[in-house]
Order: sequence, then C-alpha cells, then structure tokens
Amino acid sequence: MAMNRLLIIILSLLIFIAFSIHVHAQKTDTGISEPPYIYWLDGKLHAKWVENGKLKHQENLNLDFPKKYLGLGVDTEVLTNSFLKTAGTTQKYSKVSNITVISDIHGQYDLMVELLKNQGVIDENLNWKYGKGHLVINGDILDRGDKVTEILWLAFKLEQQAIKAGGKLHYLLGNHELMVLTGDHRYMNQKYVQAAEIMGTSFTDLYGFNSVLGHWIRQCPTIVSINDLLFVHAGISPEFFNRGYDAKKVNKIFFDQILSPLPIKPNQEEDYLFLTGVDGPVWYRGYFEEGALTEQFIDETLAFFKTNRIIVGHTSFETVTTHFGGKIIGVDSSVKNGEYGEVLIIENGIKFRGTKSGERIKLEANTD
Repeated sequence: MAMNRLLIIILSLLIFIAFSIHVHAQKTDTGISEPPYIYWLDGKLHAKWVENGKLKHQENLNLDFPKKYLGLGVDTEVLTNSFLKTAGTTQKYSKVSNITVISDIHGQYDLMVELLKNQGVIDENLNWKYGKGHLVINGDILDRGDKVTEILWLAFKLEQQAIKAGGKLHYLLGNHELMVLTGDHRYMNQKYVQAAEIMGTSFTDLYGFNSVLGHWIRQCPTIVSINDLLFVHAGISPEFFNRGYDAKKVNKIFFDQILSPLPIKPNQEEDYLFLTGVDGPVWYRGYFEEGALTEQFIDETLAFFKTNRIIVGHTSFETVTTHFGGKIIGVDSSVKNGEYGEVLIIENGIKFRGTKSGERIKLEANTD
C-alpha cells in the first residue's frame, strides 16, 4: 500500500513537471513579432524589437532605420528632434474646412486604416492625402488590441506629413493613455506582456520618458478647440466646470505635473487627483447617463468654452451619435471590437458619419 502511494505521488509530480514545462514553453516560444521601440540613451538613438519571438536590437541608429523598419518616410533626425518638441498648452485652431475624427481605436490597426483610406484621409500607401484637413484621434489608441504600436507609428508619420501639407493631426490623451503612462496595465493585450519579457524590460519602460513614443504621447493635449468645436476624450463634468478649469490650464497641468518625470508636489495633489479621477476630462461619462445633466448645464459649458459643440469618445455606441440636440457628439463607435466603426466627417460645417465602406451618412441631431 505504501509503495502504491509513493508511486502515485511520483507519477503526480512527473505530470506536474511535464505540464509546467509545456506551459513555460508556450509562454517563452511565442513566435510573436513587435515593431521597434526607439529610445534615447547616452546621446544616441537605440532600438529594440521582436521578430518571430526573438529579440532584435540596434544601437546608434543609422539615418534610414525608420524608413527600413517602420516605413515612416522620415529619418532618425526627425526622431531625435521629437525630443526637442515641447507641448503647446493653447490648442485653438480656426478656419479649418475639413475635419475627420476617430476615437477609441484600441489597437485595431486594420480597421483604422480601412476607415481612413476609404474616407480619403490616407492613400493606398498609408500616406497623408488630406491636404490642409485636420485628423483628430480623440484618445485611446492604447490597450486592448494587439496592433497598438503599429497605430502609434502610423500616427507619428501622419503628423509629420500633415504639417508639411498644411494640415494637422491631433492626438488627444484618453484614459488609457493616462493608465499606461502611469503604470496601470490592466487592459494591456497579452502580446505586450510577452514582447516586454522578450526585450528584457517592463511595459512601462517601453513608453518611458526616454522613448520616442513615450515622449511623444506625453506632449499630447487633453483639450483642443477647432472652429466652433471642443474636443476632449470623455467630457466636462459639473465639478470640472465649477472648479473653473479652462483648456489651457488643464493641458498645462497634464504636461507639467501629471505626465511629468518630476514627483507631484503637495500643492499639486488636489489637481492631480481630480483631473485623473472619474469626474476628470479623460474619465467622465455623465453625458450618457440618463438624467445626470440638464441642457442648461450643457449650454453653460458651451458658453464658458466659447464653442457650439463638444466632441467626445470614451463611451461606446454602435455608430457616431448625437445628444442634447447635437450639442454633444459621441465618436466612440466601437472600433475597439475590430468589426465595425465609423468616423465623424465635417466638411464646411456639415457633419457626416463616415463608414468603412466609404459611405457618408448625414449626421442628424437628436432631440434628447
């Protein structure tokens, strides 16, 4: 009997060990590929990436590295100069005839490309063809999907090309940008856990202060005004309104305090806790909660910001939607699911829902 018990124990241990080896092999032999992360170290640009589960790295990048490995159409000088870029706190633009808005992409690169191609923002080679138009990414490129890095590098390239054409790409901070940059990785795709492990670093460090993408995202505004439209990822809450924050102040607090490498000072804690909380501009959901707000509050908010409409993402619907008689437009059309999504198109003040097939449907204001 004792011998049988011993054999059972030994057999169980062998099965456990074999299973553990199998799981470990699955974890390490992923076969994944991940585009380069470029960072500044010792006065030079370096890169790490993953090809078929294997770490690749290059030090002191040559001029054509971004073209060869990222298809950016820029050289390393542009990447180096990106570290010299400082954020502009006053984000006001006028006399813009054409605007396209997409939000909450969450790693769905293929659907984003399909939407932008078929709505005339980019060409077949993924280059800017929107002329002097403005493309607004209203937050939340990061998390959930498995092609986040591809989207970031595409947006980085399009930003450079738009400027040369007299246009503009605006990438606003969303709650998921805030989460990733402050170390909250609850919604990160498992691919990035594996990629960071292969690269021998933490996911937080991939978007660190010395990385091209990390620095670039930290320069993104939270609130932008174009013509008579106010863009913010989540919305303006009554508490936000009562505190008297304007767009310039909020952008400055995010740049200088919330996403700064410097520690938060005691006199900054109140702003930090509020602006990164549920009533802050990247988390608020009150526009879509029945009875949470009155139209009078919406009108007061519009008057304060000297605008006619507020464009938000963050809260998902099946299409681009209007609320409060068209004064609030929701542009999170569930692109994050990777199946269907829309963009908001504005041409000379006329608003359309743009579908992935290239169709444009005039956006009607509801009367809720």
